[in-house]
Amino acid sequence: MVPPADSSPCRGSLARAGVLRANWDCWDRCNLDCPFCFRSRADVLNTADAHRLLAALGYAGVTHMTFTGGDPSLRRDLDVLVGNARAQGMAVEVLTNAQHQPSAVRAALLRADLVGLSLDGGDAATHDGFRQRKGNFTRVLKLMDFLDEAGQPYVVRTVVSRANISGILPLVPILTSRRALVRWSLQQFSAVESGYENRDRYELPTEEFLDLCEDARRRLGSAGEKLSVLTDDGKVGLYLLVDPGGNLLARIENPPAGRLPTIGNLLNDHLVDLASRIVLDAARHAARYEDWMQHDGSGHSQRAHRRR
Repeated sequence: MVPPADSSPCRGSLARAGVLRANWDCWDRCNLDCPFCFRSRADVLNTADAHRLLAALGYAGVTHMTFTGGDPSLRRDLDVLVGNARAQGMAVEVLTNAQHQPSAVRAALLRADLVGLSLDGGDAATHDGFRQRKGNFTRVLKLMDFLDEAGQPYVVRTVVSRANISGILPLVPILTSRRALVRWSLQQFSAVESGYENRDRYELPTEEFLDLCEDARRRLGSAGEKLSVLTDDGKVGLYLLVDPGGNLLARIENPPAGRLPTIGNLLNDHLVDLASRIVLDAARHAARYEDWMQHDGSGHSQRAHRRR
């Protein structure tokens, strides 16, 4: 609950716990059917309750907001929610698989500070096979072209697993020429949610993952500074995760049956109590996100305000 008094211990409670950024799975459904998917599932908040959730996060001191899913592009009020977060002074990132990109979605992406895209192979056969949707590879490249032309900063996230590792390195020449790309994030597959049920198809030894990442860095040459590497165990305690219904989830090691435990709800619980239950490595969280925010958040925020 968001109390009215500024002296309330709930005010700034997440910030005091070290939280800079929240990742909200703002939409449960997706237009792809990836067997490795790690999205959380819950009843989706309507627009009014979504505004309440953003208000709670802002009151608790969160300064950077990531809209993820499912796919946020399927929320008809995405542009309104991005505007709400921006009005609170939050820097905003929107993650999308690029399958659905009508003019309204593109407008919302341009309103954000940063866009996150998923690209899991350097050719259509690898990516589309991995994502289980023919033609998605082409749609991702199409959206990248649009963002490059608009000068809108974006990140490419690549899930690396046993099923697609042979198709990762061909991404290097595709990404090195991209003008608005600020980061390429290679992320080891995690056996969470649907990924847990299908882990035998995807699990990849960490050593093999890291070898691939080093090879990619060498091939990138001077562009290697844009490469980010995240192992499966490196994700533990790194994020503040919020499911579609406003529940806070704990990113713990080896979650039971691949389901992340719930530690409370942003709309129903006192924020100071939630802050005390968060499983977060505050130092690692800050080291990761403060650097990224300075690089691809602050500067673009200033540019975005100027163009309004």
